[in-house]
Amino acid sequence: MNRKIEHSLNLLRLHEKQATEMQSFGYHLAFSGGKDSQVIYELAKMAGVKFKAFFNKTSIDPPEILKFIRNNYPDVEWIKPKMTMYQLIYKKGMLPLRQSRYCCAELKETSGNNSIVITGITNQESAKRKQRKEFEKDWDEKNTKFFLHIIKDWKVYEVFEFLKSRGVNWSELYNTQTRIGCVGCPMNPKGMRKDFRDRPNFKKAYTNTVRKLMIEKGKYPEFENAEDVIEWWSSGLPVKEYFADKRQIKMAL
Repeated sequence: MNRKIEHSLNLLRLHEKQATEMQSFGYHLAFSGGKDSQVIYELAKMAGVKFKAFFNKTSIDPPEILKFIRNNYPDVEWIKPKMTMYQLIYKKGMLPLRQSRYCCAELKETSGNNSIVITGITNQESAKRKQRKEFEKDWDEKNTKFFLHIIKDWKVYEVFEFLKSRGVNWSELYNTQTRIGCVGCPMNPKGMRKDFRDRPNFKKAYTNTVRKLMIEKGKYPEFENAEDVIEWWSSGLPVKEYFADKRQIKMAL
């Protein structure tokens, strides 16, 4: 653990000069209120480097996280979206899917241009993230954004151990779930279904948006109603498989 901490601190110190040359405030620290972003925030303080933390509000953030950031990280700067998630869905004419997850690019990844962005991504999150380098240029060659992934090889238990050793409390949401993200994230159908059970107002807003798409843009004609669309979306299944499952259930009844 000490070796990993020292490696993270060295990475921050190594690239600080470039970060301050790009932005007077230094690093752009991507802060979400989740455990990993808390770790990179603590490491940046420990390293003594110049940085500013930014939170990209999406309009579908868990209310507990918004309160947590306000109460515990008052220095974090909030970046408000140009449009809400529901407005974005209407504009795109479709719900975001695992294979077409436009929401992150539109609501979370638009900030940090012309800077070095410190992130809290880890290898355990996905095979794709495991392949990424610790220091890399943004895939979009039109800007000069760089990413510095300083806890890439950290394990989940190490994240919590580190925060505990620093006397840092994490969000109460971790008492009932392992991952904290947007309400209705298609990358986590199981979590989405739980969100919709626990947060019916969010489900209602998504349903109303889909209803507008069906009525005003003629989208999702194969579904009976907006509620049926949301049921399919939260199942995580391809459309054909979803309808096949529904037919089997009806036949069994």
